[in-house]
Amino acid sequence: MTKHEEFLWEVLLQESEMKAELTRLYFDCFTFIVKTEQLEAFQLQKKQREDSRRKALEESCSIDEQEY
Repeated sequence: MTKHEEFLWEVLLQESEMKAELTRLYFDCFTFIVKTEQLEAFQLQKKQREDSRRKALEESCSIDEQEY
Protein backbone atom coordinates (compact mmCIF):
# COMPACT_ATOMS: atom_id res chain seq x y z
CA MET A 1 0.00 0.00 0.00
CA THR A 2 1.33 3.42 -0.94
CA LYS A 3 1.64 6.29 1.50
CA HIS A 4 -1.19 8.04 -0.34
CA GLU A 5 -3.46 5.03 0.11
CA GLU A 6 -2.52 4.79 3.80
CA PHE A 7 -3.35 8.45 4.22
CA LEU A 8 -6.75 8.03 2.54
CA TRP A 9 -7.58 5.02 4.74
CA GLU A 10 -6.63 7.05 7.83
CA VAL A 11 -8.87 9.92 6.73
CA LEU A 12 -11.71 7.48 6.10
CA LEU A 13 -11.26 5.94 9.54
CA GLN A 14 -11.24 9.35 11.23
CA GLU A 15 -14.38 10.37 9.34
CA SER A 16 -16.12 7.18 10.39
CA GLU A 17 -15.14 7.70 14.03
CA MET A 18 -16.32 11.31 13.90
CA LYS A 19 -19.72 10.29 12.50
CA ALA A 20 -20.05 7.67 15.24
CA GLU A 21 -19.27 10.29 17.89
CA LEU A 22 -21.77 12.74 16.41
CA THR A 23 -24.40 10.00 16.41
CA ARG A 24 -23.73 9.32 20.10
CA LEU A 25 -23.94 13.02 20.93
CA TYR A 26 -27.20 13.35 19.00
CA PHE A 27 -28.64 10.34 20.82
CA ASP A 28 -27.57 11.75 24.21
CA CYS A 29 -29.15 15.13 23.42
CA PHE A 30 -32.35 13.55 22.17
CA THR A 31 -32.53 11.31 25.25
CA PHE A 32 -32.11 14.38 27.49
CA ILE A 33 -34.89 16.19 25.61
CA VAL A 34 -37.25 13.24 26.04
CA LYS A 35 -36.39 12.76 29.72
CA THR A 36 -36.99 16.43 30.50
CA GLU A 37 -40.36 16.21 28.74
CA GLN A 38 -39.43 18.88 26.23
CA LEU A 39 -39.96 16.76 23.13
CA GLU A 40 -42.95 18.78 21.92
CA ALA A 41 -41.03 22.05 22.29
CA PHE A 42 -38.06 20.52 20.45
CA GLN A 43 -40.28 19.31 17.60
CA LEU A 44 -41.96 22.71 17.35
CA GLN A 45 -38.58 24.47 17.23
CA LYS A 46 -37.38 22.01 14.57
CA LYS A 47 -40.48 22.64 12.45
CA GLN A 48 -40.05 26.42 12.81
CA ARG A 49 -36.40 26.16 11.67
CA GLU A 50 -37.42 24.04 8.67
CA ASP A 51 -40.19 26.50 7.75
CA SER A 52 -37.78 29.41 8.08
CA ARG A 53 -35.19 27.71 5.86
CA ARG A 54 -37.85 26.81 3.29
CA LYS A 55 -39.13 30.40 3.24
CA ALA A 56 -35.60 31.79 2.84
CA LEU A 57 -34.91 29.35 0.01
CA GLU A 58 -38.16 30.27 -1.74
CA GLU A 59 -37.33 33.97 -1.41
CA SER A 60 -33.82 33.34 -2.71
CA CYS A 61 -35.19 31.43 -5.70
CA SER A 62 -37.74 34.15 -6.50
CA ILE A 63 -34.98 36.80 -6.36
CA ASP A 64 -32.86 34.70 -8.74
CA GLU A 65 -35.79 34.34 -11.14
CA GLN A 66 -36.37 38.11 -11.15
CA GLU A 67 -32.75 38.69 -12.18
CA TYR A 68 -33.22 36.65 -15.35
